[in-house]
Amino acid sequence: MRIMEWNLQFGGTHDHLPGIIEAIRRHDPDLLVLLEFRQERVIEICLSLATLNYSYVLNSQPPPRTNGILLASKMPIQAIEGERVRTQRHRWLESSLEGSDLRILAVHVPGASDLPGKMEHWEALMGYAREAVESQQRVVLIGDLGTGLEQDAEGPAYIGREHLSSILSMGWRDVWREYHQMGKEYSWYTSSGKGMRTDHALVSPAIRHPVWATYSHKEREMGLSDHSILILDLMSRMNESGSRSHPLYSSVKDQGCSIG
Repeated sequence: MRIMEWNLQFGGTHDHLPGIIEAIRRHDPDLLVLLEFRQERVIEICLSLATLNYSYVLNSQPPPRTNGILLASKMPIQAIEGERVRTQRHRWLESSLEGSDLRILAVHVPGASDLPGKMEHWEALMGYAREAVESQQRVVLIGDLGTGLEQDAEGPAYIGREHLSSILSMGWRDVWREYHQMGKEYSWYTSSGKGMRTDHALVSPAIRHPVWATYSHKEREMGLSDHSILILDLMSRMNESGSRSHPLYSSVKDQGCSIG
């Protein structure tokens, strides 16, 4: 299963839409997470995505001219209701795929200019992460977290990095960092040209399938957005019976089954 996250920079302009759709076609994710989605563009974007067989779409219902989140899937998807944050709820969208125990939490944490909103989101994320560990839920947390560890920035230290560290100490995995221990890649750059890795994919401890994350910088360098694309792959594995274990289902559900 492939998940693609991309911050579109104020919803993506009309002129950029063909390039945006071509990039989605090329990376071919099963589930697409678009940040800074604008409700005013919903018809145009959904019609374009339908040509790529994304038949199922959810969005976080942002107010007019406000950045939100859009999820598009090739498989049936449903929203998981909840009120984790009181303000800027359109920056938080949780979902699950039909028939799967895997949860997808897409978030866009507010920037430092909205410090109360940023801290509210991080408090909610830490509580959510703790509950997921305690209940052994399989969760992918993906989006622009607006922070990172010390090695993830060329500029000043991040606000909120201690909260991210707290989540990682619970057993959550920063998938890209797990396989790039000494690597330095940046998904966004400040106006002064300082690189920052703000787009992250974290998986809860209950996800035991192989996972891999990479960035595609080509689209940012082409000017389609100010953010790079983040790709997360959850791969099948062989279980003890020798059957292929599908990443959409827990090992308890698929023991003895041969899928794919």
